[in-house]
Amino acid sequence: MTRDDEDIRGLLAGAVPPLAAPPDRVAEVGVRVRRHRRRMAGGAAAAVALTVGLGVGLPALVAGPGRDDVIPLVTPGPRGDANCPTDLVGRPDLASVRYGDDEPLVPTGAVEITSCQVPVGGGLRPADRIGPRTLTTGVDEIVRLLNAQPPTQQDGRGRPRPDGDFACALMARYEETVLVLRYPDRDPVTVWTDANCGVAVTATHGRGADFGVLRAFLDRYRAQLATTTDPATVTTPACVDTFPIERMRKNSEDYPLDRIRLNNSATYPILPTRLIEVTACRYEVRGDTGELVGQQRRRAGADEVRAVLNQAFDRSAKGSDCGDWPDYQEPSVFDTLTVADATGETAEFWIRHEPCRSARHAYSSSRQLSAQLLAAVTDLLGQPPSR
Repeated sequence: MTRDDEDIRGLLAGAVPPLAAPPDRVAEVGVRVRRHRRRMAGGAAAAVALTVGLGVGLPALVAGPGRDDVIPLVTPGPRGDANCPTDLVGRPDLASVRYGDDEPLVPTGAVEITSCQVPVGGGLRPADRIGPRTLTTGVDEIVRLLNAQPPTQQDGRGRPRPDGDFACALMARYEETVLVLRYPDRDPVTVWTDANCGVAVTATHGRGADFGVLRAFLDRYRAQLATTTDPATVTTPACVDTFPIERMRKNSEDYPLDRIRLNNSATYPILPTRLIEVTACRYEVRGDTGELVGQQRRRAGADEVRAVLNQAFDRSAKGSDCGDWPDYQEPSVFDTLTVADATGETAEFWIRHEPCRSARHAYSSSRQLSAQLLAAVTDLLGQPPSR
């Protein structure tokens, strides 16, 4: 190669830039992937910003100018109030409403039923009356039972009465049950029951009453209370310092207070629900007054007393052998036993020791003091005086 050839090659090399190294394909793919991810992240951020902007801006648009608060969207509750009647003045004429058709007594879709006890006469102590009870679980079942009642009034043997033969018994009643059903989309419906006539009526039509409906209501309501009541809030009353002996007399119109039975669908067993607490009080009589000499409150193992009391006051329990008036002697030593169950209600029992042992509950006159019940009060209060 001559000198001239080398000069020409140098001129050509200077005129054309050197070629780059072969591209790294894997690195380029990585660059493109990272670029795509940055674009996607930017789009997501924009979407979030748009959503937040709508969440902030739309309420302001809905609220309109000059309004500071926005009314939140809520699920509609039952319409109208569950007003319990205080008397029978507003009750439809039982014989004039329509019977015998296939129309349901009440509409379906109720979400709440309130049971009201309407007084129709004296006789009950204020403590034996119970306020409105509102059921919110198992409502559909009660509606179904209301609509499944016989289409017409039934006789004492469960047979339909002849057309036009509307008859009622004349037994003394202290109260009647009224059910108020509430709906989310219609006004409340009131169902009036009458135990003497054996019917359940609304404002327009009626059915023959199946009082199993009311028993089912009480079963569901008691279960609802037991589920929703906090056991920590359940307690029994403290022992009183003095107890008038006249309350213990056999012919006294006073009797142990039992509010547990107000939610029971059947008479027996007297204590169908788990016990949370029991309080026992012992009194010695001085003059006309029992004076407190011992007391015990217990929560642990309280439910063990339930079976003992249910047996002592079962339908088959025998009456006491303490004689009758005027040979019935007043006690010189006695106990009171008060229990509270999972519904939050309480029941009281009276137990005589001297001079004759017996036990009493609101349902019954004096019963024999069972060995199991005697052992239970002994465990709580110590050995009672012996006869």
